[in-house]
Amino acid sequence: MRLIAGALAALALAVILAGCGSTSTPSASPSTIYPQASATGTIPAAKAYLSDAQTILGQVSTTVGTLPAAVQGMSKMPDATWTSAATQLQSTAAQLGAEATSLAALQPPTVLKPVQDAVVKGIQTAQSGISKLATKIAAKPASLANKKAQIQAKVTQLQSQLDGLSQQLKSALGL
Repeated sequence: MRLIAGALAALALAVILAGCGSTSTPSASPSTIYPQASATGTIPAAKAYLSDAQTILGQVSTTVGTLPAAVQGMSKMPDATWTSAATQLQSTAAQLGAEATSLAALQPPTVLKPVQDAVVKGIQTAQSGISKLATKIAAKPASLANKKAQIQAKVTQLQSQLDGLSQQLKSALGL
């Protein structure tokens, strides 16, 4: 527990030193390699990891924000609006998959590795759920007729789950 507290203190210091909240544009591709001089890494490595993780978590947040709109215009009965919703959900699932891959490619300070791994796994699980829901909607089964509210509730549940995962890593980073 002391190790985690120490790591979070080091990361908080790195955030302060990095000048988080700057308006500079994040790099297009994360650096992914951070030297590990200690359990918490080096200050420059922690700053680089923080920057990359913040960028990816911001992308996840933006992607998750598109979920409600994907199913908003669905009719009560299966029709073309269901096809459109399924297409949008598949696109969102693919984007989440890419973001999970980017996050997994980062090499965090050692003490944050289990948290990052759990967040990546959670994003991948939610991605799978979104993809399965999209496939089910695209099939337009009669059993889903008049279940628009249930579909929207499932999307809201997945959105909440993803928001919680991002928040988990941000908390571990001291953000």
